[in-house]
Amino acid sequence: MEKGKILTLIAGIFLIFTTFMVSWFSVASVNAYGIGLIKNLPEMFGNAESIAISWGSDVPTFAIYIVAVCYIVFLLSGVIILLGIFLNGIKSRIVAIIGAIMPILLSFAILFGSLDLPPNLLVYVNVFLDPEPIVEGFIPLSVNVGPTNGTVIVKLGTYLLLGSGILGLISGILPREEI
Repeated sequence: MEKGKILTLIAGIFLIFTTFMVSWFSVASVNAYGIGLIKNLPEMFGNAESIAISWGSDVPTFAIYIVAVCYIVFLLSGVIILLGIFLNGIKSRIVAIIGAIMPILLSFAILFGSLDLPPNLLVYVNVFLDPEPIVEGFIPLSVNVGPTNGTVIVKLGTYLLLGSGILGLISGILPREEI
Protein backbone atom coordinates (compact mmCIF):
# COMPACT_ATOMS: atom_id res chain seq x y z
CA MET A 1 0.00 0.00 0.00
CA GLU A 2 1.24 3.49 -0.79
CA LYS A 3 2.39 5.94 1.87
CA GLY A 4 -0.51 8.31 1.26
CA LYS A 5 -3.09 5.57 1.68
CA ILE A 6 -1.39 4.19 4.80
CA LEU A 7 -1.45 7.63 6.39
CA THR A 8 -5.08 8.00 5.31
CA LEU A 9 -5.93 4.74 7.06
CA ILE A 10 -4.11 5.77 10.25
CA ALA A 11 -5.66 9.27 10.24
CA GLY A 12 -9.18 7.96 9.67
CA ILE A 13 -9.05 5.34 12.41
CA PHE A 14 -7.36 7.73 14.83
CA LEU A 15 -9.95 10.43 14.10
CA ILE A 16 -12.88 8.08 14.64
CA PHE A 17 -11.39 6.96 17.97
CA THR A 18 -10.72 10.54 19.07
CA THR A 19 -14.15 11.78 18.01
CA PHE A 20 -16.12 9.24 19.99
CA MET A 21 -13.87 8.04 22.83
CA VAL A 22 -11.79 11.02 23.99
CA SER A 23 -12.98 14.23 25.66
CA TRP A 24 -12.02 17.45 23.83
CA PHE A 25 -12.81 19.89 26.62
CA SER A 26 -14.92 20.16 29.74
CA VAL A 27 -17.15 22.78 31.29
CA ALA A 28 -17.91 22.42 35.01
CA SER A 29 -16.71 18.78 34.95
CA VAL A 30 -19.00 17.92 32.02
CA ASN A 31 -17.05 16.47 29.10
CA ALA A 32 -17.49 17.34 25.44
CA TYR A 33 -16.97 14.69 22.77
CA GLY A 34 -18.71 13.14 19.76
CA ILE A 35 -21.30 11.13 21.68
CA GLY A 36 -22.48 14.31 23.40
CA LEU A 37 -22.85 15.91 20.01
CA ILE A 38 -24.86 12.96 18.71
CA LYS A 39 -27.16 13.13 21.74
CA ASN A 40 -27.72 16.88 21.29
CA LEU A 41 -28.13 17.11 17.49
CA PRO A 42 -31.88 16.35 17.58
CA GLU A 43 -32.28 19.34 19.90
CA MET A 44 -30.53 21.56 17.34
CA PHE A 45 -33.01 20.57 14.65
CA GLY A 46 -36.07 20.50 16.92
CA ASN A 47 -35.36 23.67 18.88
CA ALA A 48 -33.41 25.76 16.37
CA GLU A 49 -35.34 28.96 16.99
CA SER A 50 -34.62 29.11 20.73
CA ILE A 51 -30.97 28.18 20.12
CA ALA A 52 -30.70 31.01 17.58
CA ILE A 53 -32.13 33.43 20.14
CA SER A 54 -29.63 32.24 22.79
CA TRP A 55 -26.78 32.81 20.30
CA GLY A 56 -27.89 36.40 19.70
CA SER A 57 -30.87 38.38 18.52
CA ASP A 58 -29.43 38.78 15.03
CA VAL A 59 -28.77 35.05 14.40
CA PRO A 60 -31.29 33.63 11.91
CA THR A 61 -32.80 30.23 12.60
CA PHE A 62 -31.47 28.75 9.36
CA ALA A 63 -27.92 29.37 10.65
CA ILE A 64 -28.52 26.75 13.35
CA TYR A 65 -29.42 24.21 10.66
CA ILE A 66 -26.25 25.05 8.74
CA VAL A 67 -24.15 24.62 11.88
CA ALA A 68 -25.89 21.31 12.63
CA VAL A 69 -25.05 20.02 9.15
CA CYS A 70 -21.42 21.10 9.66
CA TYR A 71 -21.41 19.17 12.94
CA ILE A 72 -22.72 16.08 11.14
CA VAL A 73 -19.95 16.42 8.55
CA PHE A 74 -17.49 16.67 11.44
CA LEU A 75 -18.86 13.46 13.00
CA LEU A 76 -18.39 11.72 9.65
CA SER A 77 -14.90 13.15 9.03
CA GLY A 78 -13.11 9.95 10.03
CA VAL A 79 -15.24 7.92 7.64
CA ILE A 80 -14.77 10.56 4.92
CA ILE A 81 -11.00 10.30 5.34
CA LEU A 82 -11.21 6.50 5.16
CA LEU A 83 -13.13 6.77 1.88
CA GLY A 84 -9.91 8.14 0.41
CA ILE A 85 -8.44 4.64 0.61
CA PHE A 86 -11.05 3.18 -1.71
CA LEU A 87 -10.96 5.91 -4.33
CA ASN A 88 -8.27 6.32 -6.95
CA GLY A 89 -6.42 9.31 -8.34
CA ILE A 90 -7.17 12.89 -7.40
CA LYS A 91 -10.54 11.93 -5.86
CA SER A 92 -8.83 10.00 -3.06
CA ARG A 93 -6.66 12.98 -2.21
CA ILE A 94 -9.53 15.48 -2.25
CA VAL A 95 -11.69 13.27 -0.01
CA ALA A 96 -8.88 12.93 2.56
CA ILE A 97 -8.31 16.71 2.57
CA ILE A 98 -12.03 17.47 2.95
CA GLY A 99 -12.31 14.99 5.83
CA ALA A 100 -9.33 16.58 7.57
CA ILE A 101 -10.57 20.18 7.47
CA MET A 102 -13.40 19.93 10.04
CA PRO A 103 -11.33 18.40 12.89
CA ILE A 104 -8.61 21.01 12.35
CA LEU A 105 -11.15 23.85 12.45
CA LEU A 106 -12.89 22.44 15.55
CA SER A 107 -9.54 22.06 17.34
CA PHE A 108 -8.63 25.67 16.67
CA ALA A 109 -12.10 26.81 17.76
CA ILE A 110 -11.69 24.96 21.07
CA LEU A 111 -8.18 26.32 21.65
CA PHE A 112 -9.11 29.90 20.82
CA GLY A 113 -12.36 29.58 22.77
CA SER A 114 -10.49 28.44 25.87
CA LEU A 115 -8.55 31.69 25.65
CA ASP A 116 -11.82 33.68 25.37
CA LEU A 117 -11.31 34.30 21.65
CA PRO A 118 -14.19 34.70 20.73
CA PRO A 119 -15.84 35.66 24.00
CA ASN A 120 -18.91 33.79 25.27
CA LEU A 121 -17.79 30.45 23.83
CA LEU A 122 -20.05 28.51 26.19
CA VAL A 123 -23.15 29.61 24.33
CA TYR A 124 -21.92 27.94 21.15
CA VAL A 125 -20.36 24.73 22.47
CA ASN A 126 -22.96 23.39 24.87
CA VAL A 127 -24.12 21.03 22.10
CA PHE A 128 -20.91 18.99 22.59
CA LEU A 129 -21.41 18.46 26.32
CA ASP A 130 -22.62 15.17 27.75
CA PRO A 131 -23.07 14.93 31.53
CA GLU A 132 -23.31 11.12 31.45
CA PRO A 133 -20.12 9.29 30.45
CA ILE A 134 -20.46 5.98 28.63
CA VAL A 135 -18.17 4.20 31.11
CA GLU A 136 -17.44 6.23 34.24
CA GLY A 137 -13.77 7.22 34.38
CA PHE A 138 -12.91 5.48 31.10
CA ILE A 139 -15.09 6.63 28.17
CA PRO A 140 -14.64 9.38 27.34
CA LEU A 141 -10.96 9.37 28.15
CA SER A 142 -10.48 12.69 29.90
CA VAL A 143 -6.98 14.11 30.42
CA ASN A 144 -6.44 17.81 31.21
CA VAL A 145 -3.54 19.13 29.14
CA GLY A 146 -4.40 22.49 27.69
CA PRO A 147 -5.17 26.06 28.51
CA THR A 148 -8.16 27.05 30.55
CA ASN A 149 -10.12 30.25 30.98
CA GLY A 150 -11.42 29.18 34.37
CA THR A 151 -14.57 27.65 32.94
CA VAL A 152 -13.48 25.70 29.86
CA ILE A 153 -10.66 23.17 30.36
CA VAL A 154 -8.98 21.87 27.20
CA LYS A 155 -8.43 18.12 27.20
CA LEU A 156 -6.12 15.74 25.36
CA GLY A 157 -8.80 15.10 22.73
CA THR A 158 -8.41 18.59 21.26
CA TYR A 159 -4.79 17.93 20.43
CA LEU A 160 -5.56 14.43 19.16
CA LEU A 161 -8.26 15.89 16.88
CA LEU A 162 -5.78 18.44 15.61
CA GLY A 163 -3.09 15.78 15.09
CA SER A 164 -5.39 13.38 13.24
CA GLY A 165 -6.72 16.22 11.10
CA ILE A 166 -3.20 17.29 10.18
CA LEU A 167 -2.26 13.67 9.47
CA GLY A 168 -5.32 13.37 7.21
CA LEU A 169 -4.33 16.60 5.45
CA ILE A 170 -0.78 15.34 4.91
CA SER A 171 -2.13 12.02 3.61
CA GLY A 172 -4.23 13.93 1.10
CA ILE A 173 -1.25 15.94 -0.06
CA LEU A 174 1.08 12.95 -0.51
CA PRO A 175 1.10 11.34 -3.94
CA ARG A 176 -0.83 8.12 -4.34
CA GLU A 177 1.60 6.30 -6.61
CA GLU A 178 5.01 5.05 -5.56
CA ILE A 179 7.83 6.34 -7.77
